[in-house]
Amino acid sequence: MRQNNAFTCAKILGKAELPLLQRARSLQRLEQAALRLLPDDLAAHCSVMNLKNEILILGVPSPAWAARLRFAAPDFTKQLQCQLSLAVTGIEVRVIPETLDIQAVSKKPEGLSMHNATLLAQTAEDVDHPGLREALYRLAAKARES
Repeated sequence: MRQNNAFTCAKILGKAELPLLQRARSLQRLEQAALRLLPDDLAAHCSVMNLKNEILILGVPSPAWAARLRFAAPDFTKQLQCQLSLAVTGIEVRVIPETLDIQAVSKKPEGLSMHNATLLAQTAEDVDHPGLREALYRLAAKARES
């Protein structure tokens, strides 16, 4: 017979809450301290994502900033070891593109102008296909109604 070892999400998160918050706060403190060691223009585009197995993982918004950070990585690693006494053996740079909030523009479609309605009616006169001719006349009539 199968045992029910299921836990509620609240129970799992309740147990994990303290370590998660401590980890988040320590990474936040690390980010504040580490980014002071970088040049201002580079620090403005960089964020600390994680510290795992003595590798500092940093995120940047574009490949250009990633290249600049990789170029500065050896000196940055030495500064982290000397000034912050941080046991960092290397730096990993990840490109995390910024997300843009694109909102759809709600625009009422413009109606057909009278000139275009006249052109549709003239075109309908020269069309041999009865279904197409009728459709063109209907379109022209809708433009004249509005």
